[in-house]
Amino acid sequence: MKKNIFSVILFIFVSFSLSAGNTTSKNSKVENGYEIHYNAFSTDFLTKDVAKSYQIGRSKTKGMINIAVLKQQQDGVSTAVEANITLKAQNLYGQNKSITLRKISENDGAIYYIGTFSVSSRETINFKASVLANGARSPIEIKFSQEFFTN
Repeated sequence: MKKNIFSVILFIFVSFSLSAGNTTSKNSKVENGYEIHYNAFSTDFLTKDVAKSYQIGRSKTKGMINIAVLKQQQDGVSTAVEANITLKAQNLYGQNKSITLRKISENDGAIYYIGTFSVSSRETINFKASVLANGARSPIEIKFSQEFFTN
């Protein structure tokens, strides 16, 4: 039950990042037969139950990054795959954010990589990730920025 709630919340955030009828948007990248979906948000958006279940502190001053890797299939249905992800995060002042990603594997086969970090009001974080999906020949590079509001 707990994992299903977390899946629903992460699905909602991934869904917000997708354009209707378009699998590529500013929060996803399709390359070499793989889809990388990514986003960052305040952990304050998580419900108390989900945050408690996954030991994530809820706070407006704590951000969370979520990365999911899917392999495109012949039948058009993508399946989750494990990946080796190297992540770097830095604010506009050049200060590095230390983020440790951990893998969440759901009973339904979904796989997410999540990590938390501190944020200040109106702080913009630039994320750079190198994602090497299991079975891929080369990593997929993603870059995105997210501004956080704490008040």
